[in-house]
Amino acid sequence: MNPTPRIFLMLLAATLLFHTTLNYMESNIEEFETVPLPPKKIRKISTLNPTIQVNAKEKNSWMLVEFTSGKTLKVPEAETIKLNQANWDLGFSRTKIISNGGKTNPSGNTGIINLGPVNFDGVKTIPETGYVQDDRSLGNLINKELAGWYNYRTRTHNIESKRNVYALKLNNGTFMKMRILNYYCGQKDQDCRSMMCSREEAACLTIEYVLAEPGSQTFPDTRLANNTQSVEKIID
Repeated sequence: MNPTPRIFLMLLAATLLFHTTLNYMESNIEEFETVPLPPKKIRKISTLNPTIQVNAKEKNSWMLVEFTSGKTLKVPEAETIKLNQANWDLGFSRTKIISNGGKTNPSGNTGIINLGPVNFDGVKTIPETGYVQDDRSLGNLINKELAGWYNYRTRTHNIESKRNVYALKLNNGTFMKMRILNYYCGQKDQDCRSMMCSREEAACLTIEYVLAEPGSQTFPDTRLANNTQSVEKIID
């Protein structure tokens, strides 16, 4: 039997089914458009701890931060000799973060431990050892504890902090814990999951931190301060 008629009938049936589906979708498109999406799950992270916002927008400059004084200093990459002369703990440039120690500044004392996505206020004991200083990788200054602090969303090309908690031994020998809450100036990280946030809005890092008293082995409870900060986070 010639298979051509059978193939023709199969193609005709598929075409009719396709057009029937299209007609149904066209006649009901308004109904589909008005069906609400499931609500996104929101988790609010509130902090009563001190925060600082670091403007790290300039790609070819480091914004240096000394946390004990809250002072910042912008240093162009062409003037890196100043990294050895200023008092600072961490340096920020877009998503890059360096510390005042190791290959960045051999005379610096800053070191970092990545404690992971733990409860920030639950970190009370200061780690005694394990602080990592800067090194070089492919010619770039890097601290491996901080290198993976964010997730990069390929669909929107945006940055979202993992909210890991870090213990730091600062340049002056005191200790601090911190986590990066947000990366954008006018938007929250989660708002940039579904839309492309502009480059102008990026690189305003909001950092939560708590300083330990000199000589103390524990971090103080600073949650009775009056500078409440709230950050909403969407859970997938």
